Amino acid sequence: MSSYDNSSKKGFELNIIGFLLDLSKKLWIIAIVAIIVGMLGGVVSKLTSKKVYTSDITFIVNTVTDGEYAQSSEISAQINMSQTFKRILASRALKSAVYEAGEGKYAYGLINRSIVVDVVSGTNVIQMKVTNESAESAYQIAKLVVDTYDDVIDRVYPNAMLTVCDEPIKAISPNTNRAPLIVSIVSAIVVAAILCVLELIKFIVKDTVKSGDELSEKLGVPVLASVQFVENKNKTSKGLLVVDRKTGFSFIETYKAIRTKIENNSAKTGHKVYLVTSACENEGKTTVSANIALSLAENGKRVLLVDADLRNPSISKILAIPEIDVGFIDVIRGEAELEKAIKLIQSFNLYILADQTPANNPSELLSMRITEDIINSLRSEFDYIIIDTAPASVVTDASIISGFADAAILVVREDFAPFSKIRMSAEDIDQNGAEIVGCVFNGDTKVTLKTRRGGRYGKYGYGKYGYGKYGYGKYGYGKYGYGYGYGENNKKKK
Repeated sequence: MSSYDNSSKKGFELNIIGFLLDLSKKLWIIAIVAIIVGMLGGVVSKLTSKKVYTSDITFIVNTVTDGEYAQSSEISAQINMSQTFKRILASRALKSAVYEAGEGKYAYGLINRSIVVDVVSGTNVIQMKVTNESAESAYQIAKLVVDTYDDVIDRVYPNAMLTVCDEPIKAISPNTNRAPLIVSIVSAIVVAAILCVLELIKFIVKDTVKSGDELSEKLGVPVLASVQFVENKNKTSKGLLVVDRKTGFSFIETYKAIRTKIENNSAKTGHKVYLVTSACENEGKTTVSANIALSLAENGKRVLLVDADLRNPSISKILAIPEIDVGFIDVIRGEAELEKAIKLIQSFNLYILADQTPANNPSELLSMRITEDIINSLRSEFDYIIIDTAPASVVTDASIISGFADAAILVVREDFAPFSKIRMSAEDIDQNGAEIVGCVFNGDTKVTLKTRRGGRYGKYGYGKYGYGKYGYGKYGYGKYGYGYGYGENNKKKK
């Protein structure tokens, strides 16, 4: 492999499940912002709104004379006429009449704004509301309407009757003001919607890998498999392992597929030593390393799993190994024999060469000739050697080991690491001599969706030992020298 092409694209693809999972982590922030903005909107609305008073007038439409009974056809006519009378009561003619009757005391514009007319649905009842900032003004305008409406109606329907049912009365308290509540709710909803849209835009445009197909296309290397995203509710000390049937059929079968591809690659090329790394911390490369080794061991292979992440050794934690007296670091320093440092975990039929305490000079230890000699001396003893290393874009450890590893597997977590770092990591490994045989696309939410539709799946993932502390890994910038420095190897020497 000599180049990584990211120029060609098949088209736009939106991972809805991935976006919803990403959005769910920020919902509390969106909710808090929306509530704050809604409260502020309600307060501003309350402070700026004015008290208003309303006087009501109720009219009844009638088409019969006194002493006669209304037939059903006449009632229907009354209901139909109500719409006509509504328009008349809200017309310019009536408001002009009110203005003239008031002898200019109330401006026409004030009268026009104050009067609102509506028909009670399915009836011949008309309601007029006269609203003003002054209770007295609202009442006086309503009285002027009662005094003048009859003359206006007679000019249009001389045979029809519009009777006042409820006379206006002067309001003693202002109207209930629901505007602040409405403004508050609408403001909160609008802000929440805007923030969700912004998150969607951010999700679409940010430079991360959102599918296995996109990864293969942009990086130019095959994807060995897409490992489903699963939620970890495991309370034991072990990580997310294929030897645990509770992880689910799909998860286990995915690693069997990876195992098959590694075995085919080894048969064609003779590769034995496989380096496993990721571009950034917390992408799950340690879990992938352990499960690849366990899958190969389950198939009857003699497998050695090497924890070369000397800054944060986690293999023993994932496999729940209680204590390691002699480790890889001791062998490199010449303080222990290799035979004593390699441990056989009989329950897994897996050999490991690991540590439990970080080294204070990991790059220097890995750069020593003895490290390469150790790995080369073990080639004849094992069918496969799987080496877990530190993230490639954070420190140089993976580049150092790629100088004496046969091949490399790059773990890429969905929508996590910037593609620029993924590409840089792949180029560094390739330039230092290890062939990248493929990538493992980790935490694939699309695979999870299909699995949920198809049947039972394991619930191990984002948690203590899934995609969290020992799944996606436990890496902070402090662990790799960007914060509080390196840990010390304080194991007691015999």
